[in-house]
Amino acid sequence: MLKKFKKILIVLCCLFALTSGIVFADTETNSTYTETDKPLWTIHIEGYTFTYDNAPKQVKEEYKAKCEEMGIAPSPKAEIFIPSDEMQSYGLKNYKGSQDGFDIYFYGTYFKVTGVKNYTVKTSTLVGYNKIESGNPVHLVQILLKACGYSLGVDSQFGNETYTKVRSFQSSNSLSVDGIVGARTWERLAYVAHL
Repeated sequence: MLKKFKKILIVLCCLFALTSGIVFADTETNSTYTETDKPLWTIHIEGYTFTYDNAPKQVKEEYKAKCEEMGIAPSPKAEIFIPSDEMQSYGLKNYKGSQDGFDIYFYGTYFKVTGVKNYTVKTSTLVGYNKIESGNPVHLVQILLKACGYSLGVDSQFGNETYTKVRSFQSSNSLSVDGIVGARTWERLAYVAHL
């Protein structure tokens, strides 16, 4: 009877361990994460997402100029996110399209983003010139910088504007000013963004 009880207990413990977390994938790095705790904080950002093809003229021109600066051709399907509070800077104060947004969850060693795009980024991810220069990690850097009060485009491309804002953020927060978002910069972005 005792052996049977031990086997049942072992099976229950294994089942608990397997079901206690939610596993999700990061398509950028082909990694998986197990979410077992509640996030340390969450923020929400409202705005409008355009593709390059359907973007208003002012948004399209700014994105095209940024691509030229980086030496790449604009992709017709590239997504450009404009937070609600910046629509007026594009002359779109009374824009009537439907709003969307992002929820950003910080778990200490990684971020989880949900909304129009769903992805995760580890705080060990390096973003910057000669590191990751496009995609979801850059998108997250740009959104976090916006949450920290910096004005910049959110287009998932690491160009001069993003580089300059990262360096400014690093300088203002007593970090090494190298324009590379690594663990210490991610952690400080997380701290300042949720204040």
